[in-house]
Amino acid sequence: MDTVEVTLRLDRSVAQRLRDPAERARYEAFLGLVSSAGSQAEAEEAIRLLKGSPKVRQRRLKKAFDDMRQAASEAGISSEDVERELAAWKRERASACHRP
Repeated sequence: MDTVEVTLRLDRSVAQRLRDPAERARYEAFLGLVSSAGSQAEAEEAIRLLKGSPKVRQRRLKKAFDDMRQAASEAGISSEDVERELAAWKRERASACHRP
């Protein structure tokens, strides 16, 4: 992933929260979701995810996975097909990381 560091002007309380690596990861994920949102509704969903409790986020993530499983099943894609593709992707990514 190609990344750059940026400087943001934030309220002191937000800056304090961002000292926590887990909180910083949540904000980075949020900014990624918002910047890639294809519509206002997708941006609003990203905001709801950020504001939600861990339980809410887990429930939404579970629903997203269930929806993906259903769509894959309807397309004739098995869990084994997905696992094979994921393993191949991981191998490709690992080999790319080890290239000079």
